[in-house]
Amino acid sequence: MPLFKRGQPLSVWPLVIFTAFAFGCGGLLSKGLIDRGVDSFTVTAGPFLTAGVVAWLVAWMSHDIRRRAIGPGILLGVFNSSLPALFFNIGFETLTAGLVTLIITLGPSVTAAVAHLVFPDERFNAMKGLGLAVALGGVVALIAAPGVIEGASYRGALWTTAGSILAGTSAVVARWYAIRHGGLALIPSQLTAAGLTPLVVAVFVGRSLVPDGGFAGGDIPIMVLIGVVGSYLGFRSMMLANERGTTGQVSMIAYLIPLVGVTGGIIFFAERLTPWIVLGGAMILTGVALGGRASAPTIAGVRAWSKRAG
Repeated sequence: MPLFKRGQPLSVWPLVIFTAFAFGCGGLLSKGLIDRGVDSFTVTAGPFLTAGVVAWLVAWMSHDIRRRAIGPGILLGVFNSSLPALFFNIGFETLTAGLVTLIITLGPSVTAAVAHLVFPDERFNAMKGLGLAVALGGVVALIAAPGVIEGASYRGALWTTAGSILAGTSAVVARWYAIRHGGLALIPSQLTAAGLTPLVVAVFVGRSLVPDGGFAGGDIPIMVLIGVVGSYLGFRSMMLANERGTTGQVSMIAYLIPLVGVTGGIIFFAERLTPWIVLGGAMILTGVALGGRASAPTIAGVRAWSKRAG
């Protein structure tokens, strides 16, 4: 299936918006489970394993299992999916939902720097710099909001920051493989590896995956919901976005997630809404618009890289 068809618009924004919504809602549900005593390793493994089962089933029903994509999918599952998600969930243990999603916005800066060195259609320019600066200014405004930083911890912030850097760097690899193999072909092995990785790490570090009193009535259904919506549909949408747009555009997902996280934190976790949050959200959206305008891919540039990658 060709990446581009004659007359096909190069709009990636519906996929970016949906992915941010799916990831943001998945994060809020994960925060809720962790607050109820479910281990962060379990909250990472359960949804990804569910998503992996769904992905393999869809691939089998559509007769679209590509063996060449299994290895790259496993690599992405570990470094682009599982470890960042695990680090974010560890951050949820001690940080507010709003603050974790705000720290995630550090990722696009890493992505922009790395993509500049890799892709011919993603050179850094003044407009991108302005967009990133405005969006980061919005993050600063959000962090300054009193209800967001309450309960923050140094350890949780370090884990979340590490996840953001890893996610930002591996986003470039995700686009590389999405162009070469087709994003949807990577999903089954990616999500399965993402689910198995925290299980292996948990055994190695001696973490118990089952709460002392067992799972509460709604824990497993919530993890299944996260797996289907937040993991399977979210990563499916993100991989399609990687085929259609630049990593600069796709990385803007990280700037939209805080809007979901902060809003959800206010609604479900009694975090405060202040004028600073409104101002920060507006600045983030403005930065997304500026960065996206400067990150539009060219057909020639993407085809040149696709030919090189193949």
